[in-house]
Amino acid sequence: MRKIIYFSLIMLLIAGFYGCKRNEAPAPGEIFGPSSHSVVLQLTANPSVVQAKSVDRNNSSNVSVLRAKLYDYQKGPMANRAVMFYIDSISVPFTSPNNSWSCTFVGSEGRLNGDQTKSVKAITDSSGIATITYTPPSSQELRVVCDTGETDPDTGEPILEVYYVNYITVYIKATWRNQEWPEGSLSEVESTAVIKVLR
Repeated sequence: MRKIIYFSLIMLLIAGFYGCKRNEAPAPGEIFGPSSHSVVLQLTANPSVVQAKSVDRNNSSNVSVLRAKLYDYQKGPMANRAVMFYIDSISVPFTSPNNSWSCTFVGSEGRLNGDQTKSVKAITDSSGIATITYTPPSSQELRVVCDTGETDPDTGEPILEVYYVNYITVYIKATWRNQEWPEGSLSEVESTAVIKVLR
């Protein structure tokens, strides 16, 4: 009887030993899952405050340089990647003089890389940096038009009021879309820079 008990205890100990071996934790420092595909994108604007162009001020070269830095989870630069830049939105600090009026910003948001389009693509260099420029609109383009809801009795045209704002705030985004790693990993990263345009 004692032999049977001893034998059973020995078998339980052996089973426990192998069970622990099968479930041991992975070695420290190993990377698993999506973290090995993580990417960081940092967008900066220099300067972040620019002066609008004016006919009486020679500041056509007054641009902001946008730099998007792309690097992996080990902070290694990701070269030769396409980064898209686009004007995401603008903020216009204007309060209508009359609550019944309908007011709309009709000016320009500015341009990227000197083009009329709102978006542009740039390729990262060996340091993982993609660079473009933002050109502000002219001071005459920082305007708001308000429809008073009334019409001119002589022409029948709507009566509009035009106002110029002191500044606008432009929000520019940079994005990089993953076309390298398997489905289920990181799909896209983005970053936003804010530029204030003074009249």
